[in-house]
Amino acid sequence: MTVPPELDPELVEALRTELEAAPPPEAVPPVHPGPRATGIAASGGFVARGKAAARARLRPVVLRLADVVAHRLMQRGDLRELLAWAQVDEVHAATVNLELMKAELRAVVDRLEGLGQAIAPAAGLEGVAERFAELRERVNALDRRLRHVGHQPAGAEPGGGRAPAATTAASDDRFDYVGFEARFRGDSASVAEAQNERYLALLSAHPPVLDIGCGRGELLEALEARGVAASGVDLNAEMVAEARSRGLDVHPADAVEWLRGLPERSLGSIVTVHVVEHLELGPLIELLELASSRLVPGGVLVAETPNPASLIVLGNSYILDPTHVRPLHPSLLTFLCERAGFRDVDLRFYAPAEAYHLPRLDLDHRAPRWASAVDQAFAQLNHVLFGPQEYAVVATTPPAG
Repeated sequence: MTVPPELDPELVEALRTELEAAPPPEAVPPVHPGPRATGIAASGGFVARGKAAARARLRPVVLRLADVVAHRLMQRGDLRELLAWAQVDEVHAATVNLELMKAELRAVVDRLEGLGQAIAPAAGLEGVAERFAELRERVNALDRRLRHVGHQPAGAEPGGGRAPAATTAASDDRFDYVGFEARFRGDSASVAEAQNERYLALLSAHPPVLDIGCGRGELLEALEARGVAASGVDLNAEMVAEARSRGLDVHPADAVEWLRGLPERSLGSIVTVHVVEHLELGPLIELLELASSRLVPGGVLVAETPNPASLIVLGNSYILDPTHVRPLHPSLLTFLCERAGFRDVDLRFYAPAEAYHLPRLDLDHRAPRWASAVDQAFAQLNHVLFGPQEYAVVATTPPAG
């Protein structure tokens, strides 16, 4: 940055007058120069009277000089020079503020690190999430033990035997459920394609797989084609026979009873598609608890069901099936999985009813403000009324140790 070579004579004269009228600086002890300082002391002026006195007298001079330079720059219209001149103080202020913010951030980090050490002494802040997950798991396990202490399960036989559980809603053999599913749920090929797209890769990574309510075994067939060990159970004898005719490992059995007979930690993953909404609450809780105990550490449960949070489901597909027991809200099924012993529960939503969506407005910058509010209201209605028609919980058991 350059200072203009020519200054306003009037401003210079005013500066000289102001300097001469400035009050004298505070008394400063006299300087007694030694042999080497004799030349410096003899030069007179501010230096001879000490640095403190010099700064006190020079400060108004420098400030006034800055005003003179700024005034001349404005007269010349040299904005670039004026901005450069003004940015000196701004840079200094920004530097000070940056240092203050860094100090405040450091204090916050120190507090968080202290909190992390208090919660997870060995791991610190990074281990807090895992420690809370462990605590939640222990609380849920204790709750399960308390609920089972002194409780004789419904249907228990004298002498400690266990009668088969009535897991599903009462059905009538005269109801053609196979024909009903074929007409209203869609053809077998499209259902299999959707299941494979959603779950095949996940299940393949966690063998062996148990498919509860496997039907004709389309998902099992896709797993077998990948070389993944998989088996299934289903209550419908006709579907079981068809699956077995294709060489699949499928058994005609009640899901809860089948899980009771399996050893603990013997499965890598369990999948159940459109089954849990057919269960009474007690058998559903037992199914989830058994699934948690039969899966290996880090095993996965996938449970797909209609999504009652999308209102078109309640008014259309859900009430259409007479064997449904109750709709399961995503938050409820998540809660039940956590209480059953699963650590991590992820929700995945599928198949929004886009054919029913209200049309959105085509807005641009010329649209009035109210149009944006209307368009946002349409988006909310589409989500509540015609949102995803199915969802799945993907629940994982705690890792080993």
